[in-house]
Amino acid sequence: MKKFLLVLLMCVAFALTVGLAACGGSSSDSAASSASASASASSSAEDAAKAEYDHAVALFDEGKFYSAKAAFEKSGYKDWEQRAAACVQPMPETGELSHDENMRSDKMILAFNVNEENGDMGRYITVLTKDNKLVESLFVKGAGTVETGIPGGEYYVKSSSGTEWYGADEQFGPDGLYITMVFNEVEGDPNLTTLNEGFRHDITINNVTGEGQGVASEETGWDKRA
Repeated sequence: MKKFLLVLLMCVAFALTVGLAACGGSSSDSAASSASASASASSSAEDAAKAEYDHAVALFDEGKFYSAKAAFEKSGYKDWEQRAAACVQPMPETGELSHDENMRSDKMILAFNVNEENGDMGRYITVLTKDNKLVESLFVKGAGTVETGIPGGEYYVKSSSGTEWYGADEQFGPDGLYITMVFNEVEGDPNLTTLNEGFRHDITINNVTGEGQGVASEETGWDKRA
């Protein structure tokens, strides 16, 4: 009987030893697995950040400077802060930026006079045909006047303004103010205006004298910019 008990006790001790060894091995495997998952998640996050950064670079190269800025900021990758800051473009000087050469005329003068105390404020003005083809684009930096000649007809006259310029495509970004100006409204389209040949049309923005013809404006939003 004593012999049997001794053998039995030895078996129990052996089982406990094996059990402890088995528990120790499981803990080590779990730690290794956790570290591997953490490394994998870190690598995946960096890959996503780099992909967003590369997307921002592509947008910048396309001239979509506001969208590029947003993508650089979202990426948080490498030199994103410097690249995002570089997306804000220098404002053009007051004058004409573009003009369809087939739509030049001295038979109708269109002039924009801007009263503006903030010298950092810019205004981008576009004139489009009634089928939305760009005739010309103008810019006024701070206060100033710009005038141009186009044939008489029916046009959309749009304006955007802001203090951070992102180029002609994205203008002042979604934080800018976007409006359609209307004077001599065309019946059936409240945003279309008639510019009569043989006349000079002076539009004053921020008119302080109260003189001249009133100009209505409707806010349109960044998604309807032109």
